[in-house]
Amino acid sequence: MITLTAKTIAKMTQGRLRAAEGIGVSKISIDSRQDNTGSLFVAIPGERFDGHDYVQQAVNNGATLVLAQEGKNIPDNIPAVFVPDTVKALGLLASAYRDLFKIPVVAVTGSVGKTSTKEMIASILSAKFRVHKTKGNFNNEIGLPLSVLELEDHHEAAVFELGMRGFGEISELSRIVKPDIAVITNIGITHIERLGTRQNILKAKLEILDGMDKDGTVVLNGDDELLSGLKGLLPHKTVFYGINEGNDILAYDLCRKGEAGVSFKVQSPQEDTEYFVPAPGIHNVHNALAGLAVARILGMTESEIKEGMAAYTGERLRLSIEEKDGIKFINDSYNAAPSSMKAALDVLNDIGKGKRKWAVLGDMLELGDYSEDAHREIGRLVSTLGIDYLVGIGKDARYYVKGTEENQDNRTTAILFDSISDARNYIQTLMQKDDVLLFKGSRMMKLDVLVQELIGKEWNK
Repeated sequence: MITLTAKTIAKMTQGRLRAAEGIGVSKISIDSRQDNTGSLFVAIPGERFDGHDYVQQAVNNGATLVLAQEGKNIPDNIPAVFVPDTVKALGLLASAYRDLFKIPVVAVTGSVGKTSTKEMIASILSAKFRVHKTKGNFNNEIGLPLSVLELEDHHEAAVFELGMRGFGEISELSRIVKPDIAVITNIGITHIERLGTRQNILKAKLEILDGMDKDGTVVLNGDDELLSGLKGLLPHKTVFYGINEGNDILAYDLCRKGEAGVSFKVQSPQEDTEYFVPAPGIHNVHNALAGLAVARILGMTESEIKEGMAAYTGERLRLSIEEKDGIKFINDSYNAAPSSMKAALDVLNDIGKGKRKWAVLGDMLELGDYSEDAHREIGRLVSTLGIDYLVGIGKDARYYVKGTEENQDNRTTAILFDSISDARNYIQTLMQKDDVLLFKGSRMMKLDVLVQELIGKEWNK
């Protein structure tokens, strides 16, 4: 973070300064327990804890300035900026800070695949630029501003992930990052419980354009039926990518290479180029195409794009593969929606070719009235793919089992458990060398704990 004075922070947050104007701040903190040397401690009220109760601790740990809510009892000896709402003020600070950087900014949203696509774009751009990116999935009204405020003078490009749970949230985040390029990965049914229809989800995702200048570029997955319907309808220049005909950036001759990844060719004005993404699954080709589209917009050469794509590595809990005693564990337990579930099963089928395959699936949450049908559809797919074992865990997982039974040629052994502890003994008893096991479910199902227990060791920190 570029050092800011207390006077500047008060101006950026539209707050009331009760401190010496020249106090310097070189980082932002919301955790009073960590080393806060030189930081602005933002006191955020929460459901269980109120950051204002820990202001003194933050100062004891080195914080030089506090951002606090008007009316809160902050000791007179603590330098502070007072605002009506500290979360909104954090957003104002990040927005004003973003304006200090004249670099290309990419914003990524979508129902699934946001983080993987963000990571892919950042990896590709890193072959030419010094890139700043959102850490993990810091994509909400607190995490995103914190990511923006980590920009440094040396950064030449930035890639931010924008998440949401309802209307208005992405609009607010977009106005903070002011993207030059906006990427939408897909429109699924995650959050449909709150928004009602996929059309409403599309409307919410399109809020990513609210902070974009008229000269910005929109990059869309043209294989998504709702996004492809936007052709000619947006006020910005739009680039569509995908593996179906009609896309501006089109991948063809896809060749699966198992666990190693996927190779493919892409049409280009000069001559078609072959690329390789070192991650299994066709969905990673879509992620790579999004990155390729962004890279071309920013003037990267094909050789630079190849180099950046080849350097891509996935994130922990997202299709990470580990082997122990000849058994492969595919851990994709970070989250789950129908589209990402299908992508994970595709990877399992690819890597497990000729071997016994297990689909250990937890509930997919936040699907509302679509939940039963969505779980049944996944169960039917498991059976159609010929996966040997389906282990369902959770309340709605019973519909996975029912889905397998709808296939007359079903050869999948499907069984239901209430908890991961119940499922663990069953899996441990039956799994054997050369088996391939996929673990996939919504984050609250904690399938990553089950993976750790089966592997018998902690993940590398």
